[in-house]
Amino acid sequence: MPDTDSLTPGGSRAQVRGVRLSLRAADGPADRTDLFIAPDGSLWGQRTTAGAAEERTGSVDSAVLGRLVSRLRQDAADGHSVAAPGPARLSVNGLLPSGDAMWGEGTDAPPAPAVALLGQVVAQLFGDSQGGGLPGIAVQVDDSQEDPSAAPAAAYGGSAEAGPSSSRTAAAFGQVSGRAAYVLAEEGKGFGLYTVPDQELLGSSPAEASAGALIPETVALGSFEERGLLAAGDRRGALKVWDTTTGAALHATAAAGGAQAVAAGTVRGVPLAFAAGRTGDVHAWRASDARSLGALSTALHGAAALCHARCADLDLLAAAGEDAVVRVWNIADGERLHLLVGHSERVSALAVLSLGNQAVLASGGADHDIRLWDLATGRPLAVLSGHAATVTGLAFVELAGRPVLASCSLDGTVRTWDVREGRALHGWSARCGWLTSLVAVTLNGAPVLATGDEHGSVRFWEPGSGTAAGALAAAPENPFEGVQEAATPVNSLAAADLEGTPVLVAGHGDGTVRVWDLSQGALLRRLDADGGPITSVAVTAGTADGGAANGATAGGGTAGSSEAAGPVLVCGTASGTVRCHRLADGALLSAPGPHTDRVTALSFAPSGVLVSGSADGTVRTWDPLDGTPLLRFAAHPGGVTAVAAGEDGGHALLATAGEDCTVRLWHGLRGIAGPVLTGATAPASALVFGALQGRAVVIAGASDGSVAVWDVATGRSVSVLPGDGPAVRSLVHQELEGESLVAFGDQDGTLRLLHLASGTVLNEVGTGAVPLAVSFDDSGLHVVGAGGLSSF
Repeated sequence: MPDTDSLTPGGSRAQVRGVRLSLRAADGPADRTDLFIAPDGSLWGQRTTAGAAEERTGSVDSAVLGRLVSRLRQDAADGHSVAAPGPARLSVNGLLPSGDAMWGEGTDAPPAPAVALLGQVVAQLFGDSQGGGLPGIAVQVDDSQEDPSAAPAAAYGGSAEAGPSSSRTAAAFGQVSGRAAYVLAEEGKGFGLYTVPDQELLGSSPAEASAGALIPETVALGSFEERGLLAAGDRRGALKVWDTTTGAALHATAAAGGAQAVAAGTVRGVPLAFAAGRTGDVHAWRASDARSLGALSTALHGAAALCHARCADLDLLAAAGEDAVVRVWNIADGERLHLLVGHSERVSALAVLSLGNQAVLASGGADHDIRLWDLATGRPLAVLSGHAATVTGLAFVELAGRPVLASCSLDGTVRTWDVREGRALHGWSARCGWLTSLVAVTLNGAPVLATGDEHGSVRFWEPGSGTAAGALAAAPENPFEGVQEAATPVNSLAAADLEGTPVLVAGHGDGTVRVWDLSQGALLRRLDADGGPITSVAVTAGTADGGAANGATAGGGTAGSSEAAGPVLVCGTASGTVRCHRLADGALLSAPGPHTDRVTALSFAPSGVLVSGSADGTVRTWDPLDGTPLLRFAAHPGGVTAVAAGEDGGHALLATAGEDCTVRLWHGLRGIAGPVLTGATAPASALVFGALQGRAVVIAGASDGSVAVWDVATGRSVSVLPGDGPAVRSLVHQELEGESLVAFGDQDGTLRLLHLASGTVLNEVGTGAVPLAVSFDDSGLHVVGAGGLSSF
């Protein structure tokens, strides 16, 4: 918790400047939420539920504080007419013209309008706004998976001093160069590969520490085309794979950090997707199949705005964000061409006007200014001042043969500017609250401006006069479900031409994407939420015939053929999910990027494909050698707890378990849903395929110590070994002398041997450590704990 109280030398208690809100649940006084906003917009929140505290940080735009002050002043003028219901305390220090103020409970309860606004901030901060909160530009949330207070830890590819005993450990059995082996990974110690049972060291991480190295959550050993592989996943959603023979790292995905900005462009005939979060670099992928094409360095500053541009036969990408710097790269070779310095605060909007071999870049942000740059040379051209709040949208149009820049802002106004002369032309109020996005479109053959706002409306404006030219419904009737949709903030807009029809794409705070036919003013399609609120949308034209040329992109990657005919829609979400859809029918082409939450389970399929499950609720499959994403599907909404890969009758199978206490079967590695296996009494923490009396079964060990068995062919429960004890941590099936046996270890360090047909526990033994992995072979039963291998 930040130090929001300080003791003055005279002994009186004085509050530091800022806003502090405390909310307590009426039915659970111990459950509470605390919020603090500093004058510079820095944001901290803590929610305590059933004794467990969750902490989040971020920032709010100055417009949020401005609205809060306005509501408090209005409440004071109205004589404090409406008090907030429920137990709430509010203090405001150093922000109100009338002086500091504090409200308690009862008759002195804080004003309802102020608490309602801060409640929206809380909902946005903790990710439970349900789409009805504030626009994304107003509240920026830091990656909740990062732990800045944690000591630096190394894992795969690095090491550090040993951490506390509670540090993460993970283990797995497998084969290395034809020999039985196991891997043990420990936070702060790296990993080691050893033979079974003699524990000969086959390889380990190097001694030097590696910044940003994986923090172990789960590991797996496998092989592909006779090549031994080690895979590891961490708590930030990152994956890394090594060759177990050479020790070489084959590929890795960066940890997710949100996808607050995306861009799309067709480079040498190949539709590409770009994305960046609040931290980290800009990543590039081939839109059709999510093949990674490299990264463009932002010195880990991330980006709040991205823009693809074409200038003098070069494909360029511009990025800008929290550090107020605009970076421009040549996409073909990854060379940074310009570092444009001039803004004093966060840059949130970019637009490019191409003029043959020249181009003008416009940038705007939290300093309220718009800057124009010569994109060829990086030379500043003009500074345009006039907005009274953060600039949220920029677009170029042509009026009477002259280039004009249009802008919108959280001050609720739209303004136009003469590009050649660098002067203001016109400005008007949209009278609809905060404007969040702007794009130039064509209506009835004429250029118009489209703005999105905090209430979910899209409005059109004649750019020369500012005259209203129509609107799209904030809450349209969904033609596909026959229901009225709720209004939700528009966070991003993009325009495109779809086979001669002008279309507008709107990304909303509830995670949906709506595609509008502007010629009819009708909702063309709606893409469901997947990954939280939409933060950014972009559209690019694919090749007309679906083919593509080859070329180097984003720092040396090679782009191949594309299956994306026509425009490609790229969506970014607050959780970090990036999706590429074919605009013509909404079909998902690819989902580049890593998991957006910790990797909870890994398994190599018999084919060698790597399977991963995550707390983000998805299961993904990957090319084991180059890391190309192959498949992504939503498996368990509350999070995936375990995965297993196997075969039955020559058919590939996947089994997944989740926080919803179900186990699901998936036919093949194409994500085709099979039976949902019910009857488990707790979420499964370990899964394995096995056989019982000649029939394929799936076996699950649960967090309550129970073990359940289902028939793969029918999905029916075969047996359940009740549990009322420590969680099952590891599980293995083995057929021995015609009998099906299961060995499983629990959190208390007990190892049990189960006769599967009868459900009888044949033996149990204490191992002295949590069994992270269990294996059978001809020499006996082997268990890996934090201290290494034990054999029985």
